This record gives sequence, C-alpha cells and structure tokens, in this order.
Amino acid sequence: MSSSSSSLIPKFDVFLSFKAEDTTNIFVSDLHRSLSEKGITTYQKDEKQEEKDSSVVSDLKKCIIESKLAVVVVSKSYPTSVLCLNQLQTIINFHDEGQLSVLPIFYGVDLSNIRNQTGEYTEAFRNLAEEFSPEKVQAWRSALAKLTSVSSLDSRFWSKEETMVDLVTNEILLMEVRLVGLWGPGGVGKTTLARYAYEELSTNFHVRMFLDNTEKIYHQDNRETFTSRETREGFQKLTRGINEKSTAGVIKSAVRHRKGLLVVDCVDNIEQLKDIAEIVRWCGSGSRIILIAQDENLLDKFGMEHVYEVSLRYDEALQIFSQSAFKQQHPPTSFESLSLRAIQIASFLPLTLKILGSFLHGKDEKSWEEELQNLEGDQEKTIMKVMKKSYKIENEKEQISSFSDDYKEKFT
Repeated sequence: MSSSSSSLIPKFDVFLSFKAEDTTNIFVSDLHRSLSEKGITTYQKDEKQEEKDSSVVSDLKKCIIESKLAVVVVSKSYPTSVLCLNQLQTIINFHDEGQLSVLPIFYGVDLSNIRNQTGEYTEAFRNLAEEFSPEKVQAWRSALAKLTSVSSLDSRFWSKEETMVDLVTNEILLMEVRLVGLWGPGGVGKTTLARYAYEELSTNFHVRMFLDNTEKIYHQDNRETFTSRETREGFQKLTRGINEKSTAGVIKSAVRHRKGLLVVDCVDNIEQLKDIAEIVRWCGSGSRIILIAQDENLLDKFGMEHVYEVSLRYDEALQIFSQSAFKQQHPPTSFESLSLRAIQIASFLPLTLKILGSFLHGKDEKSWEEELQNLEGDQEKTIMKVMKKSYKIENEKEQISSFSDDYKEKFT
C-alpha cells in the first residue's frame, strides 16, 4: 500500500493522532505494528520531538494531508495536549473539505463528555481557557464535537486489547481507497476486462462511474463519452482542470465521503493523473478506482502498487486467430506451426489476430509462408501491413460488387 515520495497519491496510508505517555500507548504501539504487518504505511508522531523542533510542527499539516486516513485515538488526557488539539483541528478541516477520511477511536471515554467537553474534560478546557484565546479554545471544542459525529469505534465495547487491535486493523483495511492499474497494448482487451469488472462489482458501491474514453475527453471535451448524466456533468473537465470551482463542486457532490467505483480508460499523460489524484482524496471508504493505460511507467509514476498487465495466453490468441482463419476453434494439424508464427507476428492483439486470420483465410500453406515471411519484423509496420492488405482486399471486393450491381442495373 505504500508509495514513493514522488508519487501523486498520498504518502501515508494512515496518520495516527494520540496523546503520548498515556494509557493508550500500548494499544497504539500494537496497532502500529499490526498495520505495518499488513503493509499499511503509518505516520506516528513523536510528541516530545515536536515540542523541541518547531520545523516538525510546521511539517505536521503536510503529513496529515499526505495521508489517506487519519486515525484519532481520543483518551481522557487527549485534550491536555495542545499538539493533539491542533492536529485534530487540522484533521477536521481537511475532513470537512472532503480531502481526508477519519476514523475516531474513543478509548475509555464517554462520548457525551467528548461532545460537550464535560466530565473528565471539564478541567482540561478550563486550563486551556486560562492560557489561550476564546476563539482558539472554541475551535478546539468545535473540532472535538464534530469528531463525535463521525462513524467511530468505542473501546468500552471490546473485551480484549488483542481484539481491539485486530478489529481496528480490519476496519482500516476495509476503509482503504484502492487504486488498480491495468496496462497493455491497444486492442488487447483492457477495457473489456474493466467493463466486466465494473458490471460485476457496481452493485456494491454507492457511486458508479465509467469514463470510457478519457483521452478523447482530455483533448476534445466530448461529453457524449460518459455513461451517466451525473458522470457527464461532473467529469466533463476531469483532465482539463479539476481545481475549477464549478467542476470541483459537482465532483465533490458525487463522490465525497461515499463508497465509489470509478473506471478511467485511456489514461495517457501525467496531467490526467494529477486530477485523478485530487478525486482520490474525495472518495469515501472502500472506494475502488481502476485506471487503464498503455504505458506501465505512467502508472508507476502515480505510485500505484496494484498494477496488472493485460495480455492473451497462447491458447486464447490461437483460438481467436483460428476463428478468423479457419472458422473453427483450432487450426488444422498442417497449419499449427504457421498459426503459431502468425499469432507472434500479430503480437497477441485481438484485433490484429482477427484481421490477419481473415487475410490468410482460404490460402494454401505456400501462400501462408510467403505472407508470413513478408510480415515478420517490426511490430508496428507489421500491423500496418496487415491492415493495408486487408483494406485492399475489402476495397477490391467492394469495387467488384459495385461493378456487378451497376452491370445488373444496366442490363435489367
């Protein structure tokens, strides 16, 4: 789940906010270890270091925004730390803007006391009021109150610490916004595979969007390529400027804090990925985003770990080719070796396999050998040769058919 610092997606999976030197220390340490074992990159602050080094404090906001999820462990002594309260204020602000998911864990405290700053919190806020301005204290109070309105976990309902750690880890895994990349040459079936996954999974998501030609959208702003009115309105400028207020507002209203399934086809430049990175921050827990590209390096620059190459197996390519060349699933024995050469020449691309198969259909072995020798070499030139030959034959057929129709018409 981790990504490189140069990637466009968040640097950390989880930002842990808690009061150091507290009874929660053992729980937080166990949780941090459990998350690390699951491959979840976690930022765990060092409160003592932050007190000594002001630059750490200044970088804290950056660390929060560079996280996918903030886990806030609220204990009885949490409001006694100004650093914790400032963190919480930043976290809530980003959450309100739709840029950060939050999981509150209330550790041995009463929810109503947190919401109203009563009970064990009364003295802490009385002390804060003596040292800080009323506006600052009120901002902290408001942040705590808002935190109680977010879906949370309460330690009072757990019997064992081990159970708590496992439960929180599993909850975080479920909340993860996962990005999946599919790459491979054009025509290999990436979009077909993604559309199948989209149809199979879409019922499990609140928001479903399939952008079937992002390249066309980016260069031409073609609104007809979208599959729904909500998508058409919200993503018509996806790759041209996500920061425009009107566009951002529509997209936020569509995906903000909701579990969404988004498929983006024809991703071909870094600017698109920057805009998609902004959308990732607005997706709710458990969202899945599938990006389709021909360039694997582009997906790597995005910091994606779940990247898969889409290609045909030998048997699949041979079957597609045979359907066009022989009108059956497998080649005749005498054509097997020639057929294997043909699918290599076609680079396992479904469309090229069909075109080449149709072009060779009905020819004898000697003609096959001559044509394959002529086509072997540079892949791109090979594909163009196949298409030109196929076009020439089809054009000749059309001319013969047209001549025949004219002839019939003349003598009827």
